[in-house]
Amino acid sequence: MSQISLENRLAIYELIARYSHNVDNYRAQEWADLFLVDGKMTGIPEPLLGRQAFVGQCEKLKAGPTEYRHSITNIYLEPDSTNEKAVARAYGLVSDWATNPPCLSIFVEYGFNVVKQSDGWRIAELVIYPPYGI
Repeated sequence: MSQISLENRLAIYELIARYSHNVDNYRAQEWADLFLVDGKMTGIPEPLLGRQAFVGQCEKLKAGPTEYRHSITNIYLEPDSTNEKAVARAYGLVSDWATNPPCLSIFVEYGFNVVKQSDGWRIAELVIYPPYGI
């Protein structure tokens, strides 16, 4: 069991939930603000680095032909997580609601490396582990 308080554990779960809602509703700045200023997303064809890259990615998604919905489930914290740093592992189902009927677009595993800041938890790095090479 990780050495992390229930309050911090719940704050991390809330952070991950806000991740999905913000990107799926194209709230670009709110999505970017979930990350550290130099936060990054790796494991994707074009990694993102820095909040402005997240804003740009969200704007691309909004302009594109898809309408993604992220469902992040089975969240657990790695045993060495603390009240200052944590690694959350999760599964992700990404469906596309622009199709009729909506369809599963991809299934991935997530690794959220998060840190506690004075104003709350932020994502330092999000690692995406696709089940196959993209």
